[in-house]
Amino acid sequence: MDDLDDIADGDPRRASALRDALEQIGRSNNPLLREMAAAIQDGHLTLRQAANTSTYGDEMTQSFRTFWKAYQGMTTQERDDLASRF
Repeated sequence: MDDLDDIADGDPRRASALRDALEQIGRSNNPLLREMAAAIQDGHLTLRQAANTSTYGDEMTQSFRTFWKAYQGMTTQERDDLASRF
């Protein structure tokens, strides 16, 4: 079992969602996050390792804060629409 499967607790749907998220991150405007996604996808780094580094971890935290702020401003319908994508 690889790191993403382990994080997804063996749930194939969650593991697939994590892989999809990494693909999206790999196309982001943020070069540091693109680098991180590529390293994880290429097997040079695990998601846990990335999250525990100051370089990638801090960048992921900042991106999550931006997402969370936007999420909190969504209507219930917008949140449901977002959740239905996964």
